[in-house]
Amino acid sequence: MLIKIGLALLLATLALCDPKGHQWHHPRPTDRRSPCPAINSLANHGYLPRHGQNITLVEFIKGFKDGFNFDRAFTAFSVGLYQPFTSTGSIGTLNLNDLDHHNLAGEHDGSLSRNDLYFGDNHSFNKTIWDTVAAHFKDDTISIPTAARARKERFAAAAAINPNFTASETGSMGETALYLTAMRGQNQETKTEFVEVFFREERIPFNEGWRRSNHTTTLEDLGELGMKIAAAT
Repeated sequence: MLIKIGLALLLATLALCDPKGHQWHHPRPTDRRSPCPAINSLANHGYLPRHGQNITLVEFIKGFKDGFNFDRAFTAFSVGLYQPFTSTGSIGTLNLNDLDHHNLAGEHDGSLSRNDLYFGDNHSFNKTIWDTVAAHFKDDTISIPTAARARKERFAAAAAINPNFTASETGSMGETALYLTAMRGQNQETKTEFVEVFFREERIPFNEGWRRSNHTTTLEDLGELGMKIAAAT
């Protein structure tokens, strides 16, 4: 009986660990990262090359599929926006910090967790900004109306102090749709704890119980969620 109990406890513990080969590691000083917590989380877990350099479209597609179960069309579209701005010397590859390019999918004014380019650092996680967003998340799960309200207030606050504010409402809603979907995983709702880990640590919250969704997320899925966010705004 004790052996069975011990085995059950061991299996339960293993179930809450990072998958084999995808343990979370803090990036090294020479590793490249982006202003996007989703991409950084994938790199920190090794779903994308941990060094963050010279990453091919095939590697991006596989990383988003294996990490979050996002489909090929979503990844190809998103990565394709940055290919003209690559710093690798080859249009077929990107360094993760190439996503610092202003006002595209991965970086824009009014970000939920980064400062605007006008103020200097549009790359690094900004705890003060994220705290204002996370203050809206008072329940165990984040509903669409709650996420919409947090996004709207952050967007308005950024626009009020940035004379060069250029973000679009559509792009801002896409950012919210992305984290709500990625952190929902196999759950019907997005847990607040998962989202906090995702943004603050740029870590996929396996240890907290998150599991990759069995549903492959498409551009259409994200667009539909974006419309629900707009309706709740």
